[in-house]
Amino acid sequence: MFPKSLIVPKKDLVTVSEDDTIQDVWQLFEEGSVDHQRTLPILDASGHLFRGNIYRQHVYEHVAKGGDLSLKATAIMRNSTKFISTSADFYELFFAIRDLPYIAVVDDQHHFVGIFTHSSLMDILSQSWSLEKGGVALAVQDQQKRGDLQKMSRIITRYTNIESVVSMQSELHGPLAVMFTLPLTADSPILRKIMTKLERRRFKVLSVENLAEFK
Repeated sequence: MFPKSLIVPKKDLVTVSEDDTIQDVWQLFEEGSVDHQRTLPILDASGHLFRGNIYRQHVYEHVAKGGDLSLKATAIMRNSTKFISTSADFYELFFAIRDLPYIAVVDDQHHFVGIFTHSSLMDILSQSWSLEKGGVALAVQDQQKRGDLQKMSRIITRYTNIESVVSMQSELHGPLAVMFTLPLTADSPILRKIMTKLERRRFKVLSVENLAEFK
């Protein structure tokens, strides 16, 4: 489940009705009241159901080409099937939003609840790396053997806590790079000891990132 507290509610959003024209939406963008937004959600006439999104880029392209501004905004609507339920799992959210500035969120009755933004997703990922508690991110390559993660973790936890663990695989069927966030400084002698112990067990240390640079 994703954090519902990060949904921007409908009451805090500027939305477009399916009855609005392209002229209406163009004026919205021109007024500057939605200066920071490049996309607006379109709702049905009742204001409850999500219809799709209208992009600033497509509105201005339509105007520049001398298109009919009396057409309904739905004529240049996009993403009509791009929405998630409030009961969606995190991975469903992640794959739905990855190419969008935001994803519309609907309830069990398919009523529009609000939006979940791409920047909120980045905040979640940042929190999962425990940047606030961590001092360094230690990337270690596994040996593609069962129990590798347990062995690496056991070595590290002899000396310090592990704040978070994230694994990445750059090549299909290739070795994993396991990223450990640790509450140590980049020049810590304990960190050097951990690295030495890992490499003695034939776990290659790929990198050490100083997380203080990202805070």
